[in-house]
Amino acid sequence: MRRLLISAPGRVELVAGSMPAPGPDDLLLAPLAVGLCRTDAELADGSMIYLREGRTSLPLTPGHEWVAEVACVGPGVTGFATGDIVVGECSIGCGTCRKCASGDYHQCDSRAETGIMGQEGAMAGYFRYPAASAHKVPEGIATEDAVFAEPAAVALRAVMRGNWQEGDRILVVGAGTIGWLAAAIALDRYGADVAVLEPDAARMARVAAIGARAAEEGEAFDVVIEASGNSNGLEAGLGRLASNGRLVAVSLTGCAAHAVDIDRMVVSDQSLTGSLGSPGVWGDMLEMLGRGRLRPAPLVTGRYRLSDAEEAYAALLANAPGTGKLLILVDEDDRR
Repeated sequence: MRRLLISAPGRVELVAGSMPAPGPDDLLLAPLAVGLCRTDAELADGSMIYLREGRTSLPLTPGHEWVAEVACVGPGVTGFATGDIVVGECSIGCGTCRKCASGDYHQCDSRAETGIMGQEGAMAGYFRYPAASAHKVPEGIATEDAVFAEPAAVALRAVMRGNWQEGDRILVVGAGTIGWLAAAIALDRYGADVAVLEPDAARMARVAAIGARAAEEGEAFDVVIEASGNSNGLEAGLGRLASNGRLVAVSLTGCAAHAVDIDRMVVSDQSLTGSLGSPGVWGDMLEMLGRGRLRPAPLVTGRYRLSDAEEAYAALLANAPGTGKLLILVDEDDRR
């Protein structure tokens, strides 16, 4: 069996590994497709905040956006069978602390995060995963749509944290994967007029194709979803925030500090909110995917075999204009 290893900043390699055995309450999963995102880039170049703060360390096997087939069901697991197609959450809480009991398991002090800290990721021939955090994929959803389940759940929670109200003007900053999904969700869930700030023409065309529009000069917004992954996007979003506006920052920038005009936020009754992960929204997200209106597969611009992962990471880090979602496809050769 083969698996991907980020062994040090700038070093991504394919290594041999042994097939894991599912423990009690686990599933043994055979990944079908794994998405790459900016968090994977920051793990690979060493800039990710968890590495900076010592919450996680290298080496690790990444892969937190995935769709997989159940290869084996561990002792104590009910509700799953061999052959089921599943997706799973990134944040995995302890299940017993006060934060977990309140539904905030993504902030559990003892949590794991798939492919990031404390839980092996999906870039391997097989990987072990807790059944309690897995979800069956509704019938009729294609693999290349299902692989977006985790980022779609992240985007859904970010949109919900904007406390959207009837008549609110919504701006999404950045039309990468999370921004596109946030725009699609706002259009689908709220029927909102969604404006987007995105300098990349190809990404703007992809989000315009689902009904979003370019933000007009000088236009202000009640809800801003900041999904650009850079400090310029945060500054632009704050500059477009109306009085009483809510800005939800869902992207990681890899920067330790940003300049924010706090005085302006105070006198304008504005709020700035972070949004980590996707607690409590997976049922709603899968229902949206199952309805058929949310189909993210057109965002895929690159497909790579696990054996070509170094090439995939080079493309991810280069982030050339027009780059969309890059997928790692795992095949039978990777499972041997």
